[in-house]
Amino acid sequence: MPELPEVEIVRRNLERWTVGRVVVAVDAPDLGRTEGDPTAIVGRRVLSWRRRGKLLLGALDGGIGVVSHLGMTGKWVREPNERRFVRARWTLDDGGTVGLVDARRLGRTFVFSGVPDGHPAVAKLGVDPVHDGLDGETLRARLGRGRAPLKQRLLEQHRVAGLGNICVVEACFRAAVHPHTPLDAVPADRWGPLAAGALDHIAATLLAEDGDEVAYVNEGGANTFLAYGREGEPCPRCATPLRREVLAGRPSFFCPACQPPPSRSAP
Repeated sequence: MPELPEVEIVRRNLERWTVGRVVVAVDAPDLGRTEGDPTAIVGRRVLSWRRRGKLLLGALDGGIGVVSHLGMTGKWVREPNERRFVRARWTLDDGGTVGLVDARRLGRTFVFSGVPDGHPAVAKLGVDPVHDGLDGETLRARLGRGRAPLKQRLLEQHRVAGLGNICVVEACFRAAVHPHTPLDAVPADRWGPLAAGALDHIAATLLAEDGDEVAYVNEGGANTFLAYGREGEPCPRCATPLRREVLAGRPSFFCPACQPPPSRSAP
């Protein structure tokens, strides 16, 4: 599913394909996943695409803003005409088309008058690890204290925007912290490695997946991750078989030797 790195790749592609082009036609066959009037885009020149967390922020001339949330399976692709599950399609003045393909229909597109940053979906987001930077002190402050599992808080977008299940699993593996460790039991010297682990994962994923179309792991894309999806495989650090557990319906992958379970974690 799209997390910060995948959304950033889609943003780069949209910027390359559409910035400077005028949208001459819009087809929105699934209006149930669009808020606002998609025809307001017609005749507008695309000025920029930015990203905040997992949201794509498009600015068009005439003061039109677009916010695109990709949901669990969404992606913007070029020339989507023969594709299934096209939820929106823009025709550009160079004859090209771009479209939002979303098999599970969980993504949403917002079209409105105003700057993208002013949309409520954007305003409620927390710090963006790439745009705002992220260090251990900031991460600890954003997550707060208590007995809530580390992974649960890391996934809350109003605290840190853009982190998803895969990124959290990978950051915890890189920092050698069990993802289900209660916040108050995370050792003080692990917050810095956790922040660095998230940034390192983002950089590695951008390098591995950058291209004209993102291929998610559940679509058969390559697994480029250190721990995620590798249950039973040897830990890259110590060769202990990796394990899988579920927290709130989402799988966690970890090394039982390098990442002691919560009951063995020292505060």
